[in-house]
Amino acid sequence: MQIKDRVFIVTGASSGIGLSTAIALSDRGAKVAVLARSNDALQELAQRLPDSLPVTADMTQFDRVREAIGAVHKHYGRIDGLINNAGRSYAAAIEEIEPAVFDEIFHLNVLGPIVAMQAVIPVMRGQGGGSIVNINSGTAFMTVPQYSVYSSSKRALLGFSLTARAELEKDQVVVSEIYPFITATNFGKNRMGNPAGGGPGANYAAGDTPEFVASLVLQAVEEGQAQYFANDRLRKMAGLGT
Repeated sequence: MQIKDRVFIVTGASSGIGLSTAIALSDRGAKVAVLARSNDALQELAQRLPDSLPVTADMTQFDRVREAIGAVHKHYGRIDGLINNAGRSYAAAIEEIEPAVFDEIFHLNVLGPIVAMQAVIPVMRGQGGGSIVNINSGTAFMTVPQYSVYSSSKRALLGFSLTARAELEKDQVVVSEIYPFITATNFGKNRMGNPAGGGPGANYAAGDTPEFVASLVLQAVEEGQAQYFANDRLRKMAGLGT
């Protein structure tokens, strides 16, 4: 799908990959609705992006997600793309997992994207097609101590994304996934949990740039393949070779 003059929603757009993706889409001529919990950050971002729309929304509040997407549709009259980027990690050994935090992570990382997809699918179907890109994680293919909740949430997202891709093919709604590796954002520092074992390192400064991941998102929108990987190592872990 072409990007210029199309309307995109980017969740988790206030920082990191979401921020870079919103900027990259706007730079290519798209109209971008930016969603996040931080109203101040969204207002500041909207000043930088022509024809953008800041919408404050917590992706774990499903009624609010539906309202936000409805507001985007009303404002622009169409929705061509959805970038499901909002997410958070949680570090805890199996015996330390708190059910309430587990529930919060799955609401944000799995159910949030599903609810957003449910809200945009009828709009896209009525328009004759659209693009949905879900930001997954390389941990979906890894066994990382203290990251069982996060990696399992991303494995769940993988299953839902591939199934949605098959279900929506007839409607010309293309569902793709991006699998970043370590990315130089505050994602690690913002993770929940404090495992006794210390957990994986939280400083991602040496990782890929968020602009690099954003470029994969734009590639997914334009090409429409099922999965895009930050590197060949992840591709091999997914069983796809080089």
